[in-house]
Amino acid sequence: MPYVLTKLCSQFIAQVDELEDIVISRSLEAQSMIRDTHIEGCYIRFVVCWELFVEEYFLRCLCCGKTKSKRNIKPNHTPYRNISIAFVNININRRDRDKDYIDWLDSTVMKNRINDHFRLNSRVQKINLSSEKMYELVVIRNAIAHRSENAIVKFEKYVKDQLGYIAVLNPTMADLLIQKKRRTNKLIFLILSEHFKNLANQLTK
Repeated sequence: MPYVLTKLCSQFIAQVDELEDIVISRSLEAQSMIRDTHIEGCYIRFVVCWELFVEEYFLRCLCCGKTKSKRNIKPNHTPYRNISIAFVNININRRDRDKDYIDWLDSTVMKNRINDHFRLNSRVQKINLSSEKMYELVVIRNAIAHRSENAIVKFEKYVKDQLGYIAVLNPTMADLLIQKKRRTNKLIFLILSEHFKNLANQLTK
């Protein structure tokens, strides 16, 4: 029996909506360690939500995933009987989902993984459609999680490329995440989160 993908998408969007609400609310506050910790934490959680969505989506499609429009997504080989078997087969070195990590954010790795299991015209290919957005997702995560100088410089460049300016001197990571795009009044956080919500919808519609 196919795995229904609708609930998976709805759960992801609901989780991200909640994170967006927190970020918008905190963005109205003056800069503080508490504000910044909440905003940065929301971003890290957002990245984790996307990784979990992609993994669960991929595993279900390896068995047979049913979209909102009642279409079945199948691999280019015999579908696996269940997601537990599919899980073991996507990476023979990863046996315990609770302990071992598999990368769902590297676009090159993802392209190879998708091509190994799905046709070139499969909807699953859409995961890798915006590899530049995946790169931006990782750059910002690294700037927040590791505070590496290289990642921070890349994050600031991303904000400048998106908005044309940086609003404050010596911005914190949270300052960058809540900077608004001119004319749209949209936060950097929302630009990314809305992109991935739309992508989840495209994958499951």
